[in-house]
Amino acid sequence: MSLKLTYIALGTNLGDRLENLREAIVHLESKNVGIITRSSRIYENQAIGIKEGNDFYNVVIEVYTELAPELLLKQCQQIESEMGREKSDVWINRIIDIDLLFIDGVDLSTDQLTLPHPGITTRDFVLVPLCELDSNLKIKGQTVQEHLSEMGSIVGVCLETILYPKTQINQIVAVSEKGVIGADGKLPWSIAIDWLIFLKKTKKGVLIMGRVSFLEMIKEPNWDRDREYIVLSSSKQVIENTAVTYVHSVDEAMHRAKLTGKTIWICGGATIYEATFNETETLYLTRINQVFKGDTFFADYRQFLPKCISKINSCHEQISFSFEIWSR
Repeated sequence: MSLKLTYIALGTNLGDRLENLREAIVHLESKNVGIITRSSRIYENQAIGIKEGNDFYNVVIEVYTELAPELLLKQCQQIESEMGREKSDVWINRIIDIDLLFIDGVDLSTDQLTLPHPGITTRDFVLVPLCELDSNLKIKGQTVQEHLSEMGSIVGVCLETILYPKTQINQIVAVSEKGVIGADGKLPWSIAIDWLIFLKKTKKGVLIMGRVSFLEMIKEPNWDRDREYIVLSSSKQVIENTAVTYVHSVDEAMHRAKLTGKTIWICGGATIYEATFNETETLYLTRINQVFKGDTFFADYRQFLPKCISKINSCHEQISFSFEIWSR
């Protein structure tokens, strides 16, 4: 089964609400539910239909999953149970809600699950964060933005706290067998879903990369939209753009990236990866199970990032690969 774009809503109004959301993300990744690519900001909303209900924290996350809808629902319900969610015939305060909102290409109605979720178009606490991720997503013949416009008055307070990615300093890389990551300054393979996930994950972050890697990046349409770049280059500037800062050392690159306060994505080449292993908190690694010829190699990271917390297998045009997350 191919990876399908999926949107999932998380909500909580008991205890440490921010920590509850973070714990749900950890569960979703550790159970290999899917590849989380983005999250909306967190919105605080009044509880509806709950007498003396505490205010909710609500967020929508974007996921790519190979799980069938019913199995995905079962996994989400299991996470709710493990986190202490109590089931009730009436609406009550809850430590976590995990609701499937939308799976691309899936129109489903059973006793257990309806997709798209029937409540999407009537709930501002779902529409607002969903619109943040994809305002043009069509639900029931209209875009999310159109549904939101028809709703009129919107309540809720937006928090600036970042839910995902969980860590500030991250590496992201695709590696084939024998550690190959490049050949003549380019990727030796073409895997569309891997590139899409790279683009989704790095959105709104600051990317650290070498000049050769950057030359490939600027071939992407809208490469300078919603991203900042810090490029290591000993030669003249590659291109003049307000989104790009040029530096001469890894230390300077890391210093400038931290000053932005944004999520940092270290994107190569090989020497930059190796020089930043000691500061990297999370490694997002696509492991390609095939031999490709190359001249650039990824160093052994396991001394610094020994724990694999998620592994999701997939394939593309007879190339098998896995999306893995490694941490300290």
